[in-house]
Amino acid sequence: MKLPARILGINGSPHKTSTCTRLLSQALRAAKKAGAQTEIVHLIDIERTFYKSRYGTKPEEDFKNLSKKLLSADGFILATPVYWMNMSSLMKNFFEKLTVFEINNFKLEGKVAGFITTCEEDGGWKTALDMAGPLDHMGVLFPPYSMLFYNKKFIDKSERGWMKKDIELLGQNVTELCRIVKLGKPKWDYRG
Repeated sequence: MKLPARILGINGSPHKTSTCTRLLSQALRAAKKAGAQTEIVHLIDIERTFYKSRYGTKPEEDFKNLSKKLLSADGFILATPVYWMNMSSLMKNFFEKLTVFEINNFKLEGKVAGFITTCEEDGGWKTALDMAGPLDHMGVLFPPYSMLFYNKKFIDKSERGWMKKDIELLGQNVTELCRIVKLGKPKWDYRG
């Protein structure tokens, strides 16, 4: 019997009770309901330094424990508020610190990711794509319907209940793709 998928929620909001955090928690509950073990990490509690761009092969001091969690997880759900059409500075710093995994032979290959962005104006979809790009370069996989953006002004004009269904689908699909990968590593050609 295979162990359940381990899904790590990465909260890029500086607030632990924000809309962003609430949606991430809902996605993790859906992942848990689908059989995953889940944990949420608040970057505001972890990040103490900015990435120094030295392309070192060891994680920076404040990133060591999170690095271990990332390597032992099967998948991630990353959530960030949108500030000026982009991810929060906490999330951007997190992404820059992921460089250590690229330098060390693409250690995130075969992991699974989903994305949540929250905004009050615009830029939610762009920000989800901005997060997906570097992870795609590192060999991370994305299931269907794995990118969700919440626009506070748009929500009232949309179909009733769509957000709840979409956030559950995100959590379920990240878990399902993790399960598929755990059953037998797909034979992707990562470096041609």
